[in-house]
Amino acid sequence: MVPAAHALSATQHQRRQQSPVIQCQRSCCSPARVDGLDHREFEYLVRDLMIRDGATKVRRVGGAGDNGADVVATDPAGQLWIIQCKHRKQGLGGQLVGVQEFQVLNGTGRPVHKGNVVVLVTNGAVSKRARGFAKSQKLDIVDRLLLEDWITGDRPIWELLGIKGSSAPSVLSDVESGAPAGSSESVYSLAEAYSAGLVPWKPATMRQYLLRSQQRGIPLPRSSDG
Repeated sequence: MVPAAHALSATQHQRRQQSPVIQCQRSCCSPARVDGLDHREFEYLVRDLMIRDGATKVRRVGGAGDNGADVVATDPAGQLWIIQCKHRKQGLGGQLVGVQEFQVLNGTGRPVHKGNVVVLVTNGAVSKRARGFAKSQKLDIVDRLLLEDWITGDRPIWELLGIKGSSAPSVLSDVESGAPAGSSESVYSLAEAYSAGLVPWKPATMRQYLLRSQQRGIPLPRSSDG
């Protein structure tokens, strides 16, 4: 039998581990609260946002010896994301994220962690020189402005960054379209259709509607413009 004192200690330890996650979830309600997080809570926030977007195998690994990876995740298309988080207590008024931080990430993101998508996320601003370096090395940036869009919006981060091949294959790809062979009819993914305003529902909602229609044997509607 486990001593009561030991069981109580284990429970308290578990609560301490869970508390940053709870705080991070609450901070999603307001971008202004992000500056008040500590660096660990900021990493948990990014982790939770990736989970919300539909990523899998998401884990926060920040800490000593993380080799530049604070959050690791796999997007719906199977691409491995390596994310470095840089929190600034003063937000946009804090120290700029410079080239050195990107050099560290560049040296480990793909060579060490074998990432397909390597990203730096900050609640602050990024220097012009660092942006140039990131672009040359194909590193993605989520700065304060994009972070606010990510927190308050309903588009996954791969769409906000414009990263091709990160979205899950559309449900429509497994359903006969009914279009004749050689047809020039346009085909959109659910995310593209929603972004273009062709459908009023979010991709996740559309998938549920389509799957239910298939299960009930209801033909899928198609418009003349795809």
